[in-house]
Amino acid sequence: MLSEGEAIPPEFSRPEVVKVLQDYYGRLKRNAVNSTSREPVPAISEADATGDIEHLYADIRASLGVPVVNLIWRHFATIPGGLAWAWGSVRPLYHDGSIAAQAAAFRADLQVPTPKKLSVPTLTAAGLDTKDLTFVTMILSSYERTNSMNIIALGALLAGIDGRTGAIGVQAAPPGDEAPIEGDMPIPLALAEMPGNVRDLVQSLHRIGGTDEIVPTMYRHLAHWPGSLELIHELLAPLEADGLLIPAIAEALTASRRRAAAIAPGLATLSAKPEAKAMRHIQDTLAQFIDGPLAKMVTLVAVIRRAMPGP
Repeated sequence: MLSEGEAIPPEFSRPEVVKVLQDYYGRLKRNAVNSTSREPVPAISEADATGDIEHLYADIRASLGVPVVNLIWRHFATIPGGLAWAWGSVRPLYHDGSIAAQAAAFRADLQVPTPKKLSVPTLTAAGLDTKDLTFVTMILSSYERTNSMNIIALGALLAGIDGRTGAIGVQAAPPGDEAPIEGDMPIPLALAEMPGNVRDLVQSLHRIGGTDEIVPTMYRHLAHWPGSLELIHELLAPLEADGLLIPAIAEALTASRRRAAAIAPGLATLSAKPEAKAMRHIQDTLAQFIDGPLAKMVTLVAVIRRAMPGP
């Protein structure tokens, strides 16, 4: 892993990326001191959602075209008025195509280390049959799409709160219609529900690319298929050891900020707004998720997807 003070690869040496790297290392140090739990933040699960929260979750799934509601939205559901305000603010950007366009361009431009390819025989040897691979591919595809859309949408929301709207313009052509990702997302396992060896593997994966307080939910979904986690670890660990992942994460974060600022003027202005204390919590949570698990996982999922069989 690239250590603090070690030379940054030249492709990641632009000043704005170096600044993100410095901030990232500082955050890792603080988290190493302050983090006492690897469990996710408080959230209302999709299975437990009722009433208005259930309707908002359904709208989020339909708008993103995926069978999952990401953790940050489920966390906002625990804040009185938080989910309605946050989702209502960014929803127009989903429905006018702004987020889809910027997310597609972001994914296309994303520069990540090249992993070794996984063959079908390798996946089969890891205990993954055709049905298993269908589930694993659905999970990876869902997070590839939602992570890129959420880092742009939530970045726009944070830019709006911070008053950084419209500072940078980044054009993106509207993408073609993306087919919904079909499937039943398995319930993510809590760490305490996993066998010891699987829990250790998830925690080891969590440390790759930098550790923060939030264990990525994708790994908890994939814990139903430990063989998939073992292969992902084998893919990512050498790239981590070579110091290639954290600079790529910093580059992805910088690019997402530019694209988010470009569409922030399109945020809806809602009259109903959470109280000041809740707004500060939302602001802090946005920064935590964007700079932490979203920037990390949008990069790592891109690496994993490029290693999977197929074009």
